[in-house]
Amino acid sequence: MKKSPSRREFVQGITTGAVGLATAGYLGGAELAAADVTPHVTKASAEKITVLNPLGAPPAVRLKPQARRLDTLEGKTIYFVNDGFPGSDNVLYEVMDWFKANYPTTKVIYKYKSQQGGGFASEDPALWEEINQKGDAMVIGLGH
Repeated sequence: MKKSPSRREFVQGITTGAVGLATAGYLGGAELAAADVTPHVTKASAEKITVLNPLGAPPAVRLKPQARRLDTLEGKTIYFVNDGFPGSDNVLYEVMDWFKANYPTTKVIYKYKSQQGGGFASEDPALWEEINQKGDAMVIGLGH
């Protein structure tokens, strides 16, 4: 009767390359001899191969300047945009309540961004146009 490998032999078998053999024997309940958990070196495994990255080179990043800071928030219109991330609506409502309490002349507008295409990466041209025409600033709840 063959002796099952000890935990130490099992782990050594995994770290030396006999992962499939040692794992199959351990999980399947089969008994393995210590010789069965040693790595098997073949000519094919000694060959060197070159692997190319299929993603290629990323394009250069074009930096955009930050939006110009408003000189005051008094009397301005601020849009709060929810992109659909769970819980971001609660955060936006809290911030809107703070603005209402601390800047009573500031108009706050809550909008839910269209989910066509999904999440923050999707575009909502109608909303962006409305914000450009009627808003002075925007806060968007993006999640994490």
